[in-house]
Amino acid sequence: MTTRIINSFTTLLLLFTFSIFIVQCGDRSEDNEASSEEEISVSFEDEREEIVSNVEDLQHNLDEKIDDLNSRIEDAGEETEEELMTMRDALQDHRSDLEQTLEKLENSTEDTWSTVKSETEGLYESVTSKLEEWSDRL
Repeated sequence: MTTRIINSFTTLLLLFTFSIFIVQCGDRSEDNEASSEEEISVSFEDEREEIVSNVEDLQHNLDEKIDDLNSRIEDAGEETEEELMTMRDALQDHRSDLEQTLEKLENSTEDTWSTVKSETEGLYESVTSKLEEWSDRL
C-alpha cells in the first residue's frame, strides 16, 4: 500500500514537473520571438539613422560644391562659365534628389526598408561618383 502511494505521488510529481516545463518552454519561445522582433526593429532604426546621416553629409558636400561653383562662375570667362553652370545645375538636381530621398528614408518602415535602402544606395553611389569626377576636373 505504501508503495502504491509513493508511486502515485511520484507520478503526480512527474506530471506536475512536466507541466511546468512545457509552460516555461512556451513562454521562452514567445520571449525569444519578441526579442528577435525588437532586435530587427532596433537594427532597422540604427541602419536608417546611419544612412540618413550619410545622405545629410553628402548634401552638405553638395552645398559646398554649389557655393564654390557659384563663386567660380562669377569670376569665369564666357566659355568656362557655361561649363561651370552646367555642373552647378546638375549638382542642384542631385541635391533635390537627395532631399526627396531623405523624405523617403524618414517615412520608411520595416516593410519598405529594403526598397528605400536600395534606391538610396544607388543614388548615393551615383552622386558620389559624379562629385569625384567633377572634383578631378576642377
